[in-house]
Amino acid sequence: MITPRDYQLRGIEEMRKAIREGDRRILYCLPTGGGKTVVAAEVIRSAATKGKRIYFVAHRKELIDQSSSKLDDLGVPHGVIMADHPRRHPELPVQVVSIQTAIRRSMPWKPDIVFIDEAHRAAAAGYQQILKACDNPVLIGITATPIRGDNKGLGGSLFQRIIIGPSVKELIEQGYLVKPEVYSWPIDLKSVKISRGDYDQHELNDKMSESKLVGDVLREWQRRCADRTTVVFASGVGHSQILVQ
Repeated sequence: MITPRDYQLRGIEEMRKAIREGDRRILYCLPTGGGKTVVAAEVIRSAATKGKRIYFVAHRKELIDQSSSKLDDLGVPHGVIMADHPRRHPELPVQVVSIQTAIRRSMPWKPDIVFIDEAHRAAAAGYQQILKACDNPVLIGITATPIRGDNKGLGGSLFQRIIIGPSVKELIEQGYLVKPEVYSWPIDLKSVKISRGDYDQHELNDKMSESKLVGDVLREWQRRCADRTTVVFASGVGHSQILVQ
């Protein structure tokens, strides 16, 4: 069984305190790897024991399965609402819900609490459609990145209170995350224009695809980490294809 850590327990208690004080729109922020799903699963377990009905909404199969697994770890009976998913138990008071499926079909009942994973997406039309159909439930959003590229705000009618967990630096210092080793090449991005608070995708892809930046990638990888499982992040499809070559 999973056991929430001290900082996660603080987040759980802050959520409960916010609800007791009348806030019905809560945004919980915690870095990737900090255990947002663990926190959500514990709050769901506690609420379910009090007779509350809960939806946990996510947008990818991997997140659906991860959330379902965490609920299993805590012994929470639940169903999954997703096309062709074998775990279909609409009668249970806890449901892990695919947003794509929820948009296309009527839900089995109206929940008391709705969790939204990757909650920076909650301002999108599909999520708003579901929340409207749920008839004003308590909303708890969880995210590592409480900002949208289209500059739509997450405050106002969407979220009333933000609960901020420890930073990546703090989690590393406390021994919960591993400090990364970073190797980089000096890249001058002054010529790349900024669009919606981030680098323009096309210009960044062109810049990162320059031969002097990609020419020694394989040699440097072989020298530093050929004995390790490796994830390669590219700035775009074109850049990724050049790296593959």
